[in-house]
Amino acid sequence: MIRKQQRTKLKEVLGYHYTRGVLKILKEKSITSRNGKPYGSSMIRNVFNGLNENEDIENAIIELFVRTQEELRAREEARNRILGIS
Repeated sequence: MIRKQQRTKLKEVLGYHYTRGVLKILKEKSITSRNGKPYGSSMIRNVFNGLNENEDIENAIIELFVRTQEELRAREEARNRILGIS
């Protein structure tokens, strides 16, 4: 379950439009609901907000968090390199 402090940190990095990224990760890993259908955005939001528990969705949210952090770090390094800042 995603706790309040974790949710705050996740939101700082992911912002409010994170469901598309989580859906993409779930699709990449072929993760579906019990009846074989893809999860919806509302289920992802419910898990993110602590209303539902789902380990697969929580792991996808964390993976998106890590990917986003790496992208932000790479973007900042590229900017600094271009601008000649150490």
